[in-house]
Amino acid sequence: MNKRLRTLTLGAALLVAGIPTTSDGATQTASGTSKVTVVVPDVIILDYFTRINLGLSGQSEQLDHGTYEQTGISGGDQEITGTGALTTSALTDASSAALRGASITINLRNVWAIRGFSPTGKATVSVTGPTTLTKASTSSTIGVTKLQVMVDGALASTASNSISANLNGVQKVDSTTGDVLMGLNFTNTYVSGDYTGTITISAVTL
Repeated sequence: MNKRLRTLTLGAALLVAGIPTTSDGATQTASGTSKVTVVVPDVIILDYFTRINLGLSGQSEQLDHGTYEQTGISGGDQEITGTGALTTSALTDASSAALRGASITINLRNVWAIRGFSPTGKATVSVTGPTTLTKASTSSTIGVTKLQVMVDGALASTASNSISANLNGVQKVDSTTGDVLMGLNFTNTYVSGDYTGTITISAVTL
């Protein structure tokens, strides 16, 4: 075989080697599907305050009872009870409800916030705490007559020790904010100063 013929034969062999070796000359394709599952766990994020400081305004009242008088006073030392003398039944109530022995309710707005994920998209928010606030080294107390939570902007009638609130996601813009309603009574309060107690706000996914 001459040199030119050998070159043509080698070129044809290389060309045949580059063609798929299927019987009909078509390419083959295989495909499959995979189901991807991402398991999202329950997530709860609670924002709260370590300290809540409340300061009552000072109170000063002048309660006029008219005239105190007595005639026929002798010239010696003596004790008299004049007309209009003060007795507990004759005293005038203070103008402030808090100082009249009534319970007052304080709405602490936006003192908690929740966000997260749950199977229902909701969480239970609850509050617990003491029945009195106390002052160190005294028996003087402030009664806690109500302790409830509510979603901010909701009707006060929806407030309770435990409520259901929406979880709208984990971003801060998705948070649900809420209030604490606290009833205070000063009937057994007789010392000024700081009265303390600890409340606990809890959030549980539903």
